[in-house]
Amino acid sequence: MKHAMEPAITGSLSIFERSCGYCGARFRVLATQVPDHPHREEYACPECGKCYVAEASAEPEVQLLRPRSDGKNDRYQETMF
Repeated sequence: MKHAMEPAITGSLSIFERSCGYCGARFRVLATQVPDHPHREEYACPECGKCYVAEASAEPEVQLLRPRSDGKNDRYQETMF
């Protein structure tokens, strides 16, 4: 009989919504957090690609809730200023 091994560390799921500061899209972010193992992971707006950061143990999942509202179709570009 086979037994599934349980993970040694369990995490909690953090779910939050945000609006993109560049294009106005609204999206939901699902990030798994592991206690005592702080880690910063990047995720991007699904419409324009603007990067954001969250405390998570792996790359967060992003779900689009409302498309961009700025009337454009360009991608976000970081500036070095």
